[in-house]
Amino acid sequence: MKSFCRFSIMAVAFLALTGSAFAVDLSTNALVTIVEGLSVTESTALNFGELALNSGTVIVAAEDGSTTDASSLITDAASVSQGVFAVVGLTGWDIQVDCTAGAMPAGLTLSAFTADWADAAAEGAVPQTRTMAADSENVEIGASLAVDRTTATTGAAQLPYTVSVTFQ
Repeated sequence: MKSFCRFSIMAVAFLALTGSAFAVDLSTNALVTIVEGLSVTESTALNFGELALNSGTVIVAAEDGSTTDASSLITDAASVSQGVFAVVGLTGWDIQVDCTAGAMPAGLTLSAFTADWADAAAEGAVPQTRTMAADSENVEIGASLAVDRTTATTGAAQLPYTVSVTFQ
């Protein structure tokens, strides 16, 4: 019996030392695919043309660059155009376009931005979300420009605004 107890104790000690007292290391790799991010470039500037110094509002449509000018401010429409921007990403990406006006010259207010994707049916207010149908697409931007004759001045004016395209 003594030898059986000694054998049992030795067997338990042996199992304790060898049974679950070892470790295994496994080296592996994580995976990643890096693609170009979104980019946007202006190909045609949003242009309200030549306006008379009077109070009123001119709207340039995103879809086709047509104008609404109830106050008859446009004196020369030859250069009127919607803004056109090339957006590059990947087919199937969900993206959103938005526009914000910067600091305007006195008497001018740029607002009510609209967007139209070149292959879409109709323009709409921004922000506007879209699933890209191709790796490169054009978005057209329109807006409203209000003129206040009491504070606006004559001459060419820069109307700063930002077009933001974000991945959703």
